[in-house]
Amino acid sequence: MTRQKTDEQRKQQIRAAATRCFVRRGYAATRLLDIAREAGLSKGGVYFHYRAKEQLFHDILDAQLEAFEERWSFEPVASQPADVTLGNLVRAHLRTLEDNPDETRLTNLLVTMAVQEAEFRDKLERALAVSRDLYAGVIERGVNDGAFAKVDPQGVAQSILAMIQGLGAQTALSADGKLAVAVDEIVGGVLRMLGSELRASAPAEESAPSAEAEAAPAEAAPSEAAPAESAEATEAAGE
Repeated sequence: MTRQKTDEQRKQQIRAAATRCFVRRGYAATRLLDIAREAGLSKGGVYFHYRAKEQLFHDILDAQLEAFEERWSFEPVASQPADVTLGNLVRAHLRTLEDNPDETRLTNLLVTMAVQEAEFRDKLERALAVSRDLYAGVIERGVNDGAFAKVDPQGVAQSILAMIQGLGAQTALSADGKLAVAVDEIVGGVLRMLGSELRASAPAEESAPSAEAEAAPAEAAPSEAAPAESAEATEAAGE
């Protein structure tokens, strides 16, 4: 094993421990010593890779936002009805909130910090623009096809994402990170807002194909670097 690979594995260990500390304690209350203890390392072992808490936090956020952008950077197939695609996208988004509670809580922390930190705001807006454009594209297609009422696609996409972010914030209050409302209830509400109805979804015990296999062009391959959250998001969106 090369020294470079060993160093990267140690940094991943530190980032995972730091994420747990940040979501439990908050950014301000977390010290490098806390992170070292969580990772099972000495403070010097953390300091060797990260000289400051700020550097570590930015590294974690950059990795998370990059994964977020990769997850939602695909073109839905035109042959799939817009209402089905939109319902699957919302469902996928909600499932990722529940399946990755620490990442959801970290995103909530970023939103809180973005109020005062321009750099955080810029990073968050860049990532959100990717998913907003994806949603808006599907909504615009539905409007043009007559599946949806005549609305402003960007405005409705923004509203949907605001609702999802609000639900994500609520999961932080739950010990298990679960949503307080059934996923299909939320999906149905989004579709009704657009003058459509929720179609029957696949039985829960059936495994759904990936979102990018269903919603993206057939020749497009799923991202190899996508984390577990990304895999679940793409899986659900293609039901």
